[in-house]
Amino acid sequence: MNVLVVYAHPNPQSYNAALFKLTCEQLALAGHTVHPLDLYETDFEARMSCEERINYMTQDNTNGIENHVAKLKWAEAVVFVYPTWWMGPPAILKGWLDRIWLPGVVATYGANGLQPGLTRIKKFLIITTQGSSHWRMALTGNPPRKMFRLSLKAVSRCKDIQWLALYSMNKTTEVDRKQFMEKVRKHLQSF
Repeated sequence: MNVLVVYAHPNPQSYNAALFKLTCEQLALAGHTVHPLDLYETDFEARMSCEERINYMTQDNTNGIENHVAKLKWAEAVVFVYPTWWMGPPAILKGWLDRIWLPGVVATYGANGLQPGLTRIKKFLIITTQGSSHWRMALTGNPPRKMFRLSLKAVSRCKDIQWLALYSMNKTTEVDRKQFMEKVRKHLQSF
């Protein structure tokens, strides 16, 4: 399976970096063709330009980002690895979604409503760390999880959208982090 792994964390020595490395290695070991996309390493420009916003609903909305669009269309599965900050993904990942997941690319809009454009994608996996506890996120309805699940389902009709989160990240021990790494490893072995 062709798997696009999108990673967003500025520190290459972070726990999230270790999760990204593990993810790419395990997917390759399982026989998948993996394309790792480190948004910080590639210095992805998260800000949408005025021209991009003007062309947002036109057929010219992919000028300058064709390589990102091609990788998204190539993918049969997408894995996101990132920390949750302020109830959402880092700005660079949100900017990638804003600039790459465009009308005509991920969906078309017409008289029959939204028609998904990512029907080639059969699986999504979100691997994230969160400072908040599992209970706090449950009490708020877990906005980041809800945002991803609803949005991804709408543009792909994919039913296999999985969420792996390490909650209370700032209070975890080395044992907690190792256990979560093992949970991710086992999950990826059957991906």
